[in-house]
Amino acid sequence: MKDSSIQNRSARAEGLRPVLLITALLALAGTALVLADPATKKLKTPKINPPHATAHGKSLAEWLGIYWRWYYSGADPTQSRVGKVQLLPIPAGEQISGTGTPEDPSVLRGRIELTLPAGTAFVMPLFAWAGERYDGYPGEPDDLAIENDTLLAGVSPTLTIDGRLVISDANEAAFYIPPTPFDPIVVYATPSSYGSVAAVFFQGVGFVSAPLAPGVHEIHLY
Repeated sequence: MKDSSIQNRSARAEGLRPVLLITALLALAGTALVLADPATKKLKTPKINPPHATAHGKSLAEWLGIYWRWYYSGADPTQSRVGKVQLLPIPAGEQISGTGTPEDPSVLRGRIELTLPAGTAFVMPLFAWAGERYDGYPGEPDDLAIENDTLLAGVSPTLTIDGRLVISDANEAAFYIPPTPFDPIVVYATPSSYGSVAAVFFQGVGFVSAPLAPGVHEIHLY
């Protein structure tokens, strides 16, 4: 008799690998970061909210909790704004390399073009692991969290805005949210192909950007 829990976890790892490794390119029109000092004309590092600051009344952990609840509830675009804050969608990725194994992980590339109204802040994830509940619970146990150091060591994000480095290995830990339960859990409208029925927690890296100045700019995540 096969161990279904091992099968489920294998399928879950396959399902999340695109989220962890996707190369995403988002072109934002209508709002963008101010990257030049008007006096000196020199480029400045794009400004995002400090990871331990409260943005629009919520912490980074709260915003990422809102984001992943929205995502695992179906990512309905009509529900993607919370006040003046936009939840940026994850591009649908096309596989460009890899076979989907730990030794040869899949790499996907996707692109989204968005127009945001002036004065709109946004939330963007870089990577995450979400623990799920499976058909047969509690006999079939929930996914376990990944050790914080292991997850951070296993993912090396590079986020740039208009070519300016914002988040990388050097500072990703500051934007990392440890395992955080969904309360209540996010029950799926239909079970996944591998038997998961709900998301129970998330952990990962993301950020909140302040409202942006008008312009057309690019965000690139690898």
